[in-house]
Amino acid sequence: MLLHGAFADHLSLGRWVERLAAAGHETWAPARRGRAGVGPEQAEGLTFDDYVEDTVAVLDALGQSGSLDRPPILVGHSLGGLVAQRLAELGRAGAIVLLASAPPEALTAQEIALAYFAPLTPTIMSGAPFVLPDDTCSVLALNRVPESDRPAIHARLTPESGLVYQALLTGAIAIDPGAIQVPVFVAGGEEDRIIAPEQVRHTAQHYGVEPRLYPNHGHWIIDEPGTDAVIDDVLSWLAIEAP
Repeated sequence: MLLHGAFADHLSLGRWVERLAAAGHETWAPARRGRAGVGPEQAEGLTFDDYVEDTVAVLDALGQSGSLDRPPILVGHSLGGLVAQRLAELGRAGAIVLLASAPPEALTAQEIALAYFAPLTPTIMSGAPFVLPDDTCSVLALNRVPESDRPAIHARLTPESGLVYQALLTGAIAIDPGAIQVPVFVAGGEEDRIIAPEQVRHTAQHYGVEPRLYPNHGHWIIDEPGTDAVIDDVLSWLAIEAP
């Protein structure tokens, strides 16, 4: 089960769906509320717990249909990584793969991000929905994506709940590492301008595992030049840790 990040939808993980399915894994990539034609419009008023409930609903539906007979491997990018951590804490995962994941602590803005997020701060702190401007997205999230590929990603950006982002920035979402008794894979990009390498290390330390930091990768590690090597590493890890 692939869990997308903030401002994105299920299509952002298309490369992972194809590669994991080709490797023999039955794979799903659901979208959460506030996108893909499902209200509320612009994700207004949604909370982190709502996103967790959305994913639980999908898992329950798959279980009831007979398509899922054991806790799934959850692969989460960015905000989706924090959703994956919560679900593992609730006993709903067989293993979790965290890619440039939001940390189980306050998300600290890097120096390069401050000037871009400063104008957005009042909106975020009010809890109103917002979307990243294209230039902000390019500089902070897509810095390792070829410029020719960025417009298609910009076109799919979706408004995100300010309440959710507020919770990320203030560290309001805590995860108990002792409650997670499944294998954990933690990875990030050395050139990520949203989730700093140091926060990737902190997340790995939280779960007692070694972080994997990839050079020449940024926040969009899910679909950058070289992403196939990251997928290969995940597949190799899964073959050992979650066969």
